[in-house]
Amino acid sequence: MEFKQGQVEAGGFAVRYWQAGQGRPVIMLDQTGWRDTPLHEALAEKYQVFSLELPGTGDSATNTTSQSIGELASVAAEAASALTSERYTIIGTSFGAHVALWQAIQSPDQVEALILVSPAAIKPQGGAAETTVQEFHDSMFAHNENAQKFAPLASEIFAKESEFMRRLKVGVHDSEAESRLADIHCPTLAIFGKNDRLVSPEAARVYREKIPNSNIAIVYDAGHCIVGDRPEALVNSVVDYAEHWETFIVGHQSGVINP
Repeated sequence: MEFKQGQVEAGGFAVRYWQAGQGRPVIMLDQTGWRDTPLHEALAEKYQVFSLELPGTGDSATNTTSQSIGELASVAAEAASALTSERYTIIGTSFGAHVALWQAIQSPDQVEALILVSPAAIKPQGGAAETTVQEFHDSMFAHNENAQKFAPLASEIFAKESEFMRRLKVGVHDSEAESRLADIHCPTLAIFGKNDRLVSPEAARVYREKIPNSNIAIVYDAGHCIVGDRPEALVNSVVDYAEHWETFIVGHQSGVINP
């Protein structure tokens, strides 16, 4: 399905977006470079999908304005409000999941359901930072042969985003967000790759214990970039949850393992 590009003004930024499909609105905050994926295609078959380019990521201009993830989430919420007057499901991936988390905290009246894919806001994995775009790219996958199927970020985009995320303290445990997880009352799904090298395995427990209406999915044989390692497992989990919410597979006190 073809995604059509548009632009909306929000928070002093010209925010690009890609739109396809009809039905209930879904807002996607994507990890840079992963807009055209099987997940986008599957969702657009059932929903009206808006994939936003967060200011400071991708091909957007350098963002020196936003000083926190919460501020960036406010921009995303304003952009979403300009695109749809309905409540929406928000799906965030990696850095986008951190922003989506804050969007659900700050704009509860807008967010109907929250899906976090490889969220790194809580208990990011410790260790030395990757120093090159290729090292960072390889660290996202469970298997090197999967990493080789996709091109790394352009070096100038990697440099721009790395500086931006250092300033916003991405990759550092967000204790404020953790303290406010109980404020999220919409249906929530957090999905992790079993072999994610960027997020601690303990993170899943925190989301499950502190978000009242939450489910956890653990995808075996997948790294941080689940859509690159196990696209079918990711699509099945996200589409099923977007459709069923509280009746998703198991009760919210249990974990979900995709074989």
